[in-house]
Amino acid sequence: MIRGMYSAASALVVASEEQEVTAYNLAQANQTGYRARGLVVESFDRVLGRTTEPTGDIVGARSVTAYHDFRPGALEQTGHPYDLALAESDRFFVLNGPNGPLYTRNGTFFRTADGQLVNQAGYALQGEDGPLTFPPNTAQLIIASDGSVTADGQPLGNLNIVRFTNLRELTAVGPTLYTASPQAGPVADPGRVLQGYREGSNVQPAEAMVKLILAARSYDAAQRALRTLAESVQLNTRPQGT
Repeated sequence: MIRGMYSAASALVVASEEQEVTAYNLAQANQTGYRARGLVVESFDRVLGRTTEPTGDIVGARSVTAYHDFRPGALEQTGHPYDLALAESDRFFVLNGPNGPLYTRNGTFFRTADGQLVNQAGYALQGEDGPLTFPPNTAQLIIASDGSVTADGQPLGNLNIVRFTNLRELTAVGPTLYTASPQAGPVADPGRVLQGYREGSNVQPAEAMVKLILAARSYDAAQRALRTLAESVQLNTRPQGT
């Protein structure tokens, strides 16, 4: 019976974590370039490397790790010259972060008075030779599909666009920002850049709502099971005649 309580309690924790992740995905469903998150859940016997059939002595489950779904989001044509999107789903813009490079699929940028494109947090979009910089009085900034940049017809170089050989080595540091470990294997590869487009979130709200309902039901079921088991333990341990 105690094993059953552990099993129900672990299911309660997993269901709560599933609800939290799914609710966060729903909250970011309209965020440009957002990638849905999920949890990998395993049973205790699998986590501990059991090589034989479970004997019933180890029960329950736990969330092992979080992951990001890097499938592409829908493209929206805005016509704004500082909105950029990447046609390939494994490419990322490089930003000049406070502690090193940051990577993002969110291509909504803003022009500064000193001639840079920055994201909402003020991190500068990187070119191959550092932050992309153009004359402050530039009237027309054109970013071609190969990532080359011209300001009023004058070439400025190329955007620094990278892809990763191992996307699992990216770590989220915000809704649409990532850092990368050396094992991620960044490779300079511009692919195809789309000026005047935004890439939406890849969250499917209807699918996420179903997941949220299922997680809520799992939580309720685990809670009822835990309560029933606790009441049974109390009855079995109550002194005779009371």
